[in-house]
Amino acid sequence: MNKSSLSFEHYRGNEEFVKRIYDYIDQCEVRKRIIVTPFFSPDQSAITRSICGKQIMYKEDGGYKGAERVRFAFLPFTTNYQFPTVILKASVSATFGMLSHRDVLGALMNLGLRREMSGDILVKRDAVYLVVDKDIENFVVCNLTKIKRQHVHFKRYEGSLVSNTSIPYQHKIVSSMRLDTIVACLANVSRGKAQEMIASQRVKVNHVVLEQSTFVCNNNSAISIRGYGRFYVREVIKKTKKDRLVIDVGVYE
Repeated sequence: MNKSSLSFEHYRGNEEFVKRIYDYIDQCEVRKRIIVTPFFSPDQSAITRSICGKQIMYKEDGGYKGAERVRFAFLPFTTNYQFPTVILKASVSATFGMLSHRDVLGALMNLGLRREMSGDILVKRDAVYLVVDKDIENFVVCNLTKIKRQHVHFKRYEGSLVSNTSIPYQHKIVSSMRLDTIVACLANVSRGKAQEMIASQRVKVNHVVLEQSTFVCNNNSAISIRGYGRFYVREVIKKTKKDRLVIDVGVYE
């Protein structure tokens, strides 16, 4: 792939990741072999799709339909490549208290596993599901035997899995759709503080770092604020009598 066409300016804050993707693609094209990436976050996945476009064949997989964290296979030729992805399940009891996503992720990290080595973590009332590469399946099964106070036993799950990701929506009132105004509202900080956060590259809009406080957000904008979470500005509902905007905002939990 011709790197000279790459505009790093478009991927501010993600330059190293972009270089990594181009290296993967080069390996695929030069060596004529399938290159499989680790699991990527939604932001990283969006960047990867944007770079690949129609210039190289690829497949992506997260272990089940609708997965949030996925990995990619760059293909030098048409192939029916099957990802070595497995889903592990462990039954849990509410007797010891409900486990959280953070609890499970922390237990995984304590085993020395990097986050990119595993996909989604789904925590239900009676079970925990992990998406992992087949290469680390036995390691996880043998070593991840306790999460907080609960003893667990993971084994391969062959059933279908449905994401439990839910985005509760709420109405917010803002004076305009300027980025600094939106960030101030979502993070519950002053506008001046919001401008500082934007200037320090702590804010992404649709997976791209922006430093312009005057940027105007549109409907269906995904906004990430480091330290505050991820949000989805779905649409402007109406104007108030004082000419302020009521917006519909989703908050990722």
